[in-house]
Amino acid sequence: MKYWIACAIIIFLGLFNKPCVIYSDENTELAGGYTIEGIPNDHQIDKNVSYFYLYEKPGEKDQLKVKLINDSNSRKVLDIRITNANTNVNGLIDYTGMLKDNKNLKNPLTSILKSRESKFEVSPKSEKEVTLDIQMPNKKYEGIVLGGIVVSEKDGSNKEHKSFSIGNTYSYTLGVVLTNSKETNLNINKSVKLQDVSPVLFDGKKVIQANILNNNPYIFSKAAVKGAVYNEDGKTKTKENSLNNVSIAPYSALPFQIDWQKDDLKPGTYIFKGSVKTKEDTWDFEKKFEIKNTEAKKINEESVFKVVLPIWFIYSGYLVILINIIGSFYIIIRKLKKKKLSIGGK
Repeated sequence: MKYWIACAIIIFLGLFNKPCVIYSDENTELAGGYTIEGIPNDHQIDKNVSYFYLYEKPGEKDQLKVKLINDSNSRKVLDIRITNANTNVNGLIDYTGMLKDNKNLKNPLTSILKSRESKFEVSPKSEKEVTLDIQMPNKKYEGIVLGGIVVSEKDGSNKEHKSFSIGNTYSYTLGVVLTNSKETNLNINKSVKLQDVSPVLFDGKKVIQANILNNNPYIFSKAAVKGAVYNEDGKTKTKENSLNNVSIAPYSALPFQIDWQKDDLKPGTYIFKGSVKTKEDTWDFEKKFEIKNTEAKKINEESVFKVVLPIWFIYSGYLVILINIIGSFYIIIRKLKKKKLSIGGK
């Protein structure tokens, strides 16, 4: 009997065993092979920093020059984009240009700094100097304009196995700060306010997002943010989250998120309670919001959060069931044999 059980186990495992195929490409580069370097500008306020921090008068025209350095053995076609500074869900200032600008943004860098071309070809083991034009707003403004110069190259070299690979994007960012005053501070924790609260689907996750706005022309920094969602009575806490060492870009909102995890969003009225704390002050927020039935249904259906059991766990379950079936048959057969022997003995 033990022999037959062992055979059943081996056959069972063989049915579910699939070969694993790994594709490799010897020509895939492990790094971008290029970089960007700023050329010193006469209007630089702080010469000890690696980014552009420039004093520019209202209505003034100026130029920024950067050096594209190709250290690889192949030709590079590099894209240059100007981006505005925003704030991501982790409480970090983001210069990628992938985040949507807040409607309160004033004097965006993208309207002041322009690249003469968007693509530049750089020969192997060489450098190319690129010029960007600055046209300052005519009206004097308070604080800073913050953004970046992003250089990237999309690597589509892995063509043989298109269905198994995604082209990598290497990018470098050079920060840009523009101001009308040489005495301007970059970081001033002036004030923040709660802009809105709503349910959203983010990266396949169900979250409640509270947008906390820095409606000032300075970086809001070194803040601790806490928040929780309560039922309509304001007493029963449902979910909560916290972030430390948060920075919020000028005229940008922190998308503070509370992950709903495996639970479904349920329609109804809720209350968000939160706080932003710095060494200078504390700002407390409370806002009632509604999750509509259509919103909840759509987000729940599109969410990718699922309880996924490891494949070995599933196979183990099948194996246990199989062993139980074989064992049951064995016991029944033994009982039948004993019964026959007892009848024959009589």
